[in-house]
Amino acid sequence: MKLKKATGIIVPFIVILLSALSCNTAVKVAGGITDDLDRTINFDTIPQKVISLAPSNTEILFALGLDDSVVGISDFCDYPDQVNTRSALEDGAVGKIARVGNAFAVNIEAIVALNPDLVIGFGYNMPYYVEPLESQGLTVLILGPESIDDIMANIELVGTIMGIEKTAVELTSQLRDDLATITAKTALVSRPGVFCETGFGGGIWTTGSGSFVSNLVMLAGGTDIGVAVSKSNPNISMEYIVAANPDMIILADAPWVTPADVKARGGAWDSLTAVQNNKIYEVVDANVVSRNGPRVVEGVMALLEIIHPDIYAELQEQTE
Repeated sequence: MKLKKATGIIVPFIVILLSALSCNTAVKVAGGITDDLDRTINFDTIPQKVISLAPSNTEILFALGLDDSVVGISDFCDYPDQVNTRSALEDGAVGKIARVGNAFAVNIEAIVALNPDLVIGFGYNMPYYVEPLESQGLTVLILGPESIDDIMANIELVGTIMGIEKTAVELTSQLRDDLATITAKTALVSRPGVFCETGFGGGIWTTGSGSFVSNLVMLAGGTDIGVAVSKSNPNISMEYIVAANPDMIILADAPWVTPADVKARGGAWDSLTAVQNNKIYEVVDANVVSRNGPRVVEGVMALLEIIHPDIYAELQEQTE
């Protein structure tokens, strides 16, 4: 998506807003690269064979046009379509991408057998697979973006490592322009209270203060009622939800939970304004609001379509 750039008095607000979302930004340092866990990693040459252990990392690699460098991906990686097509090829086929497990069960042997120059993992803490992979002489980079600026920094970091800094900066510049265009429209609108549910069962789960999804809600012109909930333990009580009384409920855990499921819960749920007014919505593609990657603009637009459909329609016209 390429939207027209925002101009005028709103721009300073946008700059302040996007800056406020910054944290854990990875930067290039003398003698090496610093990842999101503050680990310094040295690169003598540009990696030719890369394995991604998270969907967001895979999407960064493909968005940067690094398709041919990708030799392995996680079980959960499913975007773009080339990922599924190439991973379905027979072993030994030219261009095949191997599936090497997932975050809960990484196949160390399969990764080592591919002899990658770089393995890109994901985590806010040290993933369990880092030590066994590094003990085999492999280079592991960990990305764990927690904000919009972190995502931009990760894209540029990968671009630096892979020797395509200009391409990475062009991509992040376009993403920032698109986000600025959106926030120029949402900066002065009324902000409905939004409860963004990310899981139900064994508790009620939301995103928590400073989280990626909470950032998206704010950029899309909503007020996330989960901002008072700890990001490290985003289990939210029914009493808290009732007190906040959100204007709308957005189900980021769709299709596993539907509006009909919420209406059927009964009890205190029936007292909520969002339920009474039938303001319960599913995110059509939950991946765009849960993956901290280059589809961040699509994530904001997905929420904007729900929170401010008039602005969404106006921006859609600009892309036609």
